[in-house]
Amino acid sequence: MAEIWVQLENRPWDTMPNNIDRMTNRKAVDITTKASEIVTVTSPDAAGTGIRVSHTRRMYAPLRDSAGKVMDALIYRRYKAPDPAAGIAEWQVPDDRKINPWDINEKDPTDSGTMGTIPGPVIECNVGEEIKVHFRNLDMRLTKPAKARAHSLHVHGFVFKQEHDGAYPLSNADSTQRVDGTTPVAGQIAAPDETALWNAVAPGTGATFGTLKKGDRVPPGGTFVYNWTTQGWPSTAGVWLYHDHSFCDDKNMGLGAIGMVVIHNPSDTDNDFTVSNADFPAGSPTGNPLDINCHPFPFEMLVDPGILQKVGVVDPHLLDLINPGGPHEMDMHAAAHATKATAKHAAAEAAKNTEKIFKPDLQRVIQENNVLFHLNPDFTAIRGLCTTTYKAPPAHAMYLQLFHKLTSSPGMNINGRTYLGNTPSVVAGTATKMRFGVVGMGQSGDVHTFHIHGHRWTVPGPDGNTPTAIQGSAQVKSVSQFEDTRIFGPANSFGFTINGAVGSFMRAGGKSPGDSKGEWHMHCHFLDHMMSGMMGSLLIVDGGQQAIFPAGEVCPEEDVIPAATIIVKNFEFSPKDISVPSGTVVTFNFIDTFHSATTVTKTGSINRVEVNGGPGGNLAANSGTPVPVGVRTLTVTGNMGDRVDFQCGIHGASMPGSITISM
Repeated sequence: MAEIWVQLENRPWDTMPNNIDRMTNRKAVDITTKASEIVTVTSPDAAGTGIRVSHTRRMYAPLRDSAGKVMDALIYRRYKAPDPAAGIAEWQVPDDRKINPWDINEKDPTDSGTMGTIPGPVIECNVGEEIKVHFRNLDMRLTKPAKARAHSLHVHGFVFKQEHDGAYPLSNADSTQRVDGTTPVAGQIAAPDETALWNAVAPGTGATFGTLKKGDRVPPGGTFVYNWTTQGWPSTAGVWLYHDHSFCDDKNMGLGAIGMVVIHNPSDTDNDFTVSNADFPAGSPTGNPLDINCHPFPFEMLVDPGILQKVGVVDPHLLDLINPGGPHEMDMHAAAHATKATAKHAAAEAAKNTEKIFKPDLQRVIQENNVLFHLNPDFTAIRGLCTTTYKAPPAHAMYLQLFHKLTSSPGMNINGRTYLGNTPSVVAGTATKMRFGVVGMGQSGDVHTFHIHGHRWTVPGPDGNTPTAIQGSAQVKSVSQFEDTRIFGPANSFGFTINGAVGSFMRAGGKSPGDSKGEWHMHCHFLDHMMSGMMGSLLIVDGGQQAIFPAGEVCPEEDVIPAATIIVKNFEFSPKDISVPSGTVVTFNFIDTFHSATTVTKTGSINRVEVNGGPGGNLAANSGTPVPVGVRTLTVTGNMGDRVDFQCGIHGASMPGSITISM
């Protein structure tokens, strides 16, 4: 039986940590209208040791309360199992892992970074296995009463007894878990006496409550053990979710108290994933899919002092590559550069200049697009440049995505982030076997579609049409046509695999191995959701390929005044005949000095055309007067099909022109 330790914690969460919407090239402040803030992120006391990890970082779009103040999200976080032989006590050592190790935007989830993930840790197993989840509630929001801080774990997909349902107020008391901890389950570490904690959320009097724990209302500081099983039924295979289901479950899920479950079926060749460290970037579940490569120039290039104000100003997505874990805040001033940097770096500079590859120093880089120029210690010349490339993509990988809406998020969310550049941009190779898992959660009306450009899939399901046949089916029969978009709603979930075979109809491009390479949109296809941040991407790349992330522009919203120009030169109007919308400003540009323009005939309500030598080209009766060199303008209005014919008032019918209203 696999055992997992999960703790609910509270801390700030940034929904736009890379400070960009790549669809429109906007910064977070353009969307939120609120300035970024330096926020302190602190981990809980490690099992009463008095050790708390704390660091500060700039947040661009943190969750905020109704007054605009940064507020805490609720984060399920994985911990290592107690191991007395290794000196690890319960709830002491976090065991953070990325939801998607091959997501270029997912931040370091450890104590050096976000201290957990949204959604929470992935609970993963095979058909035939059981899971024991040790849960502790460490919601420390002291402005909330105890009942508002009570939490639970309610899971989908697994099989469990009612007392392990975690759904308030219906859960039965668990006869194996006493609030005073006097009769722990055999083989388990004895729980502490939690009587006072559980009394704080007791619903009045009861025959058993107050003695036995209920898994639907774990109090702040309290613990509960959930037992979930697959019963060996292949029908449990798939992608599911777990979430808080206690007193304030709707509010708590809106703050992030959601996680994902993956149950594999080894007998299903499309779902036979055993993802290990060998499948992760640099062999680590917290690794970065990108490398940074710095190369010295054969000679130094003098730098323009005017650009020194950009030293250390680096896009957030590059910060973890340069200096994982921080510091992630620079405030450099040109006057201080030489005195601070020279003494620190001069001694090692001669050796570094002979290296083919060197490590970048945030205090000496200037970013231009996705290239970092590296300065010498005196800040007088560029000594090299740094570029980002992709690590070698995996042979097979899972990509998990939660479509939801966090409370006060400036947009709709995928995995707790919003807008392209922050949401998942996952990396695969041209032959990667890709397993996708998609889960929805939200309020009424939060229905989404999952769409990947260029790629197609089928959703697997059971053979047979009886409960017995379905229960024992390997879930390998296609229950959908080939599709590239699938609709789902809150608590709906599905999984599918895109075959890695070259030339497969499922893959983008064509029959050649390289045809699928590129960055492909991956998003909800409700247009308002898509443009409100529910947009990610799938990157099909080669290892060592340079990482370039294009950004778009904002769609122009305001109408423009249409304009047209008629050149008057060499005894002709050019163009001679034009069609324009009503309201167009037509400019007559007189290159020669001996022409004018006067109306011959017109239909409908279109303006007359009279351009002569009067002040500014105003309308006048004597259209035979030559117009001085220069431009004269008039706004033409009318109804569709209206037309005015004009000619030069001096040269007559030999020099005609016309204007027609086109719309």
